[in-house]
Amino acid sequence: MRLRRVSLENFRAKQAAKLKLGSRLTLLMGENGSGKTTFLDAIAIALGTILTHLPRAKGKRFKQRGDIFQRNGREAPYTRIEVESMKGGLAWDCLQRRDKSQRTANQIPQSLGVKVLNQYLDQHILEPWQEGLNFELPVIAYYGVSRAVLDVPMRIRRRGFSKHDTRFDSFADSLNSTSRFRSSFIWFHDKEHEELHLKQEKHDFDTSLPELDAVRRCISSLLPHVSNPRTTTNPPRFLINYQGQEFEIDQLSDGYKTMFGLAMDLGRRMVEANPSSSDPLATEAIVLIDEVDLHLHPAWQQHVVSDFLRTLPNTQFILTSHSPILVESINNLLKRYDIDHLLRKYPEKFETEINPIKDIYPLASQDTSIYHMTKDGELEDLLDLDHGLTGDTLIEFFNTVSATFDRMCNLKDNFEQEETIPYSSKEEDIT
Repeated sequence: MRLRRVSLENFRAKQAAKLKLGSRLTLLMGENGSGKTTFLDAIAIALGTILTHLPRAKGKRFKQRGDIFQRNGREAPYTRIEVESMKGGLAWDCLQRRDKSQRTANQIPQSLGVKVLNQYLDQHILEPWQEGLNFELPVIAYYGVSRAVLDVPMRIRRRGFSKHDTRFDSFADSLNSTSRFRSSFIWFHDKEHEELHLKQEKHDFDTSLPELDAVRRCISSLLPHVSNPRTTTNPPRFLINYQGQEFEIDQLSDGYKTMFGLAMDLGRRMVEANPSSSDPLATEAIVLIDEVDLHLHPAWQQHVVSDFLRTLPNTQFILTSHSPILVESINNLLKRYDIDHLLRKYPEKFETEINPIKDIYPLASQDTSIYHMTKDGELEDLLDLDHGLTGDTLIEFFNTVSATFDRMCNLKDNFEQEETIPYSSKEEDIT
């Protein structure tokens, strides 16, 4: 269930705004305060309506205060978020009134509501689940800028895997943007015990648990040079191999720790949602990540989006970032798609340079939306369907620092030239 568009009315600082979403990637650029996170929160609230209809899942709702647009200290009569799915034009909205008065009610336009959405969920998820039929449960997850590194619990009490566990557990705290990944650590630890019992039963220590294999694959695909993630109990620790050496996860940089927690959490949710799938990482999903480049070195920023798209091939990513490096990396993904037919037709001509090129994910421009959000909250579409991202706007937006540096160099050159001119020459010039 991917989203086609989102529309906001009177939501926070946005009196009215619309956003067309890419089926694979949407990136929002802009300065702090331009409204990037506002769109992510709005989408999370709309997606929370899906969770609210499903068992053992909790959605994200409007806040009691602060979500309704204000002008001169006075709230608008209502706030509304409307989304449309790419499947059959399925659309629904979420609405919150300023108050329950009749006067306010009269100012609210007709709402779509969630009836059609609930009918869709009943038909494609709840009824098959109740009848024991096969169905794919989509994954929904939101990771905000306050997401923390992996929170390893001081004590681990095994929860076991009873018959009461359901696939809908994959939605637990999935829209909590400040997740500390604690439940994923416990899940991983418990699954390791389950895997150990399986090895002992089969008397084969090469046996592995498919669910853990999928999560391990997600981690190794998203984190360069990391392998063999594992836990210990006394004391509780998470160990990994990094460039041939053993480390506790807490010994690594914030970038690695944050990405590790995100990779493990995403992989775990996909496995829980569809445990019998031959490839859980291919589950349909919508993933929101605020400041996807958080704590990442520029070298990592160059391939992080490509890694996400390749690792999770049926996921719609909606991201925000401040990084010009990230934007330029997406230019590479779009160009990689553009030359894909050449690489397949003439592989011998690319032998000397195909290694760095072949690892780039080919991203189609029709599956992509890239926006620059101005200080005034306006959306500027940066994507040129023929040539990729528009270079002129990006250069103006990102090169302020280098332009200032060039200006200072010019000033220095001018002053040095002035100082080398003899004083008498300066007088002659004046006369």
